[in-house]
Amino acid sequence: MIFSQVLLAALQELVVGQEYAVTAVTRAVVMALAGMYPRNGPLAVLMFAGPTGSGKTHVARSLGRILFGSDRGIIHIDCQQIGQAADPFGEFHKQMFGHQTRHLNPTPQAAPPISILLFEDLDKAPAPFLENLASAFDWGHVLIKGACLSLTNTIVILTITLSRRQVEQFIGRTIGFFSDGEPGADLTRRHIMILEEMDHMIGATMVTRTDEIILFERLSEQHVARLLDKSLATLQNSLGICGIRLIVNADARSFLLLQGLEDLTHGTRQIDRLVKNVLEFPLADLALSGRLTPGTTVSVSHQRPRSFLNFQIATPWLLSPTAAPLSPITLERSSIG
Repeated sequence: MIFSQVLLAALQELVVGQEYAVTAVTRAVVMALAGMYPRNGPLAVLMFAGPTGSGKTHVARSLGRILFGSDRGIIHIDCQQIGQAADPFGEFHKQMFGHQTRHLNPTPQAAPPISILLFEDLDKAPAPFLENLASAFDWGHVLIKGACLSLTNTIVILTITLSRRQVEQFIGRTIGFFSDGEPGADLTRRHIMILEEMDHMIGATMVTRTDEIILFERLSEQHVARLLDKSLATLQNSLGICGIRLIVNADARSFLLLQGLEDLTHGTRQIDRLVKNVLEFPLADLALSGRLTPGTTVSVSHQRPRSFLNFQIATPWLLSPTAAPLSPITLERSSIG
């Protein structure tokens, strides 16, 4: 099978609701690995722009898992912390060396293994930092506190969070830059508008160093439902490895989905937070209390109009044939927040 087909299928398996973005990322990565973006520095500089919770960081991490088998090849830089620091360059130095900088070569002459350098919330970084970073993309290396780190053979991903107004103006329910039947002149005009908006957010110097601008859509209710099902399946598989069976009844799933749909603006983060607080925390508490052992079955249900879930535990294989039936243990409340 062709490499692009393998990469696209792997990303589609891990990412929900971003068909255009996944296709665009696949195309950009194939071109980058083939050396189709000529420069002295990174293999590619990709900009992920979209509303909060649309999965920009998740796509970057998923790409790392596919290419490297884990997140070990990703160097994550939080630009919001850089913007809030008294010494932005010192904060950048601390984050770079706090991550796995062994994936970046300390000298600009040799080519290191391929890495992904992820700058999250680039629009939160100060202007002097952005100008120096843009120059580093041209030169192919970055100087930090006297250390020279090569950017050769790296894929740089820049994430930018769009406001509600920007999402409605540039994305709406279309797919990226494109809309079925949209005239070429309208496409060109919208592309120019997007570039001008990016110039305003991070400066023209940085935008001109970007090989691809990839727009992420706002997640729909159907996407949230799929995210919830994937999260539940992942949790069930994790517990299954330990010999613990998790059953989430239909009423419990409906309750979780309703909670997840309360705030679509936070998309994936809302589902992650919900599953962690409502399911993972009570299960972790039960495990540390010694109530979850191999062979245990945990049944999760919900009763209206309650605002919490019930957990029932049964361990039938521990009972002798003559023992009385086991009464399930019911947790009367689970915290949501």
